[in-house]
Amino acid sequence: MSGKKQVRSAFRAAVFTRDRFRCVMCGKPGKDRQGGDAHRKYHAGIPVETLVPLDAHHITNRNELPNGGYVAENGISLCDDGCHLLAEVFHQTGISHPGFSPDELYSKIGSSVEEARRADSVDG
Repeated sequence: MSGKKQVRSAFRAAVFTRDRFRCVMCGKPGKDRQGGDAHRKYHAGIPVETLVPLDAHHITNRNELPNGGYVAENGISLCDDGCHLLAEVFHQTGISHPGFSPDELYSKIGSSVEEARRADSVDG
């Protein structure tokens, strides 16, 4: 696995584990859309076919952080059922969907853009 893929994989694992493999916004139980079975620890007894695909969303765009923002302080687990699309509105337009502003997303995970910058600088 290349260095960049390892960084992305570690980012996803840290974010999903912290969020217990659930969409932070709607609470749906999920699994990594790229595969793997780490979610099983958190969803015992839930049929895997009912789990929604999750993505590790960068709250602040990776290009705005010194080392790409691949730190848990800048990531949030969002479902591909819609929450991830709502969060992406801000990256695409600069205007956030209600409830999905960067500050609101950071609040949900107990972080901030300042904490993300600090962690990204240390980890890079």
